[in-house]
Amino acid sequence: MRRQLVSSGAKWEAKVGYSRAVRVGRQIFISGTTAVDPKGRVVGKGDVRAQARRIFEIIEGSLGELGASIEDVVRTRMYVTDIANADALGQAHSKVFGRTRPAATLVEVNRLIDPALLVEIEADAVAGSGGADAVILAGGKAKRMGQDKSRIRLGRRTLLGHARAVLESAGHKPRVAAKDLQPGLGPLGGIVTALRSARHSRLLFVGCDMPFVSGDLIGEFLAAATGGVGAMFTQHKRGMGFPFMLSRADLSVVEKQIVNGELSLQRLAKRLKARTWHPPAGRELELFNINTPADLAEAKRKLKEEEC
Repeated sequence: MRRQLVSSGAKWEAKVGYSRAVRVGRQIFISGTTAVDPKGRVVGKGDVRAQARRIFEIIEGSLGELGASIEDVVRTRMYVTDIANADALGQAHSKVFGRTRPAATLVEVNRLIDPALLVEIEADAVAGSGGADAVILAGGKAKRMGQDKSRIRLGRRTLLGHARAVLESAGHKPRVAAKDLQPGLGPLGGIVTALRSARHSRLLFVGCDMPFVSGDLIGEFLAAATGGVGAMFTQHKRGMGFPFMLSRADLSVVEKQIVNGELSLQRLAKRLKARTWHPPAGRELELFNINTPADLAEAKRKLKEEEC
């Protein structure tokens, strides 16, 4: 099983022989972390909240280097030099993990490596366990269809209804990006809108025009996406497409591309140096999407065949 290591460059790592973080499979282990800057100087002297904030920044950065997010943390262990700081530390912990609620331990210790350090924190995580924001992009004008694509009915559901149902079957609570903050930007308008309002570090994007995709396939994609580092797009015959996964940190790249007038999803994947996901053999038809009246007619025929 592959073993991935992350080093922060701190002198103690090389001297003692340890890593800031280690990933084996989907499990990630973050070493005891203290509040220091890149040059090893203590941050937030005398302020346990400030030190905790800095520690969680370091932990989140290490998780990101290993393809995980802060929401993937399943356990934390906190060591304070004065138990009187427990409430303040607990509040800082709650601000970061209030929704995630990992198992946690907090104990008082005699002292840490530097007298100015008030707290040290370590964490364990399981990559992908924290899930993702599930976003349905439904803000396009669909000029070739002559109407709002999301409201087109196929069988017992609208296309948007199909997208909602598949995400719910995969265990997600979907958000619908139906009104872009800045219209006329194509899919990038919905993407930037979702990234700016994201509650999660990771975002899973699906289109509202793929009525045959299954919850199982969504689950397989997300498992692959959280198994490595960086954005991931699905490879279609004509390029990159849905479903795809981005991180909240990709917002600046998307915004820069919009400023440059580059509204292509393919260009975004290239800029992000995104990984490519190929659907399992024989399941490519699940990715059939509806862009034209002819596509809609074909989808109705396929649905009728499935119901027979």
